[in-house]
Amino acid sequence: MWRSIVLAVLLTLAGTVVIWVSLRLRRLRKSEQIVIDTFLSSPIDRRADALRALLDTTDCRAPGWYLLGCLHLRSCRVKEAARAFGMAHHSDYRLETAALLTFACLKAKEGEGSDIIEQILVTWQEMKRPDVVHRAEDRRMLDCLASTTRDVPTTSQLGRLIWLVTGPAHQSKIEEMLAVNGPNSGLLKQGG
Repeated sequence: MWRSIVLAVLLTLAGTVVIWVSLRLRRLRKSEQIVIDTFLSSPIDRRADALRALLDTTDCRAPGWYLLGCLHLRSCRVKEAARAFGMAHHSDYRLETAALLTFACLKAKEGEGSDIIEQILVTWQEMKRPDVVHRAEDRRMLDCLASTTRDVPTTSQLGRLIWLVTGPAHQSKIEEMLAVNGPNSGLLKQGG
């Protein structure tokens, strides 16, 4: 008799937890989509303001911080990008590329002459070469960014990440690296 009661209570608790987790993930995904839609629909010069406004009102702060970090990085404001990526990773540990980008930005030079590409490559190696598209959260952020920049050249997933989070000046540097080394050499190589 007692075993049946205990089993019923445990099953009820397990079911409640499963339902709660499912509802939480659904709410986070909806909030994430609102952040992405806001980012994509805002004029380029107003995106940062739109994201900052959402950071105070949405359940899903990680995508907002992540995309704000990308805007800072694209504008060569590396230290501001480091803070934003750090906040993104703190808000959602599943955004693994946010951790990579935080550490790379902390080590990189500030401004147009930033060595952010090199720092991302070094940090990626120091972190034991993580798969930058392993998590769905990272893939959704990169897909969002891909729709806001010119086409990514043939490169590795790491090269794609660098291309998407950096601005035109750094994208030109990637193109130069690929022209000199070819797409099948170095850390930017396809499959690397």
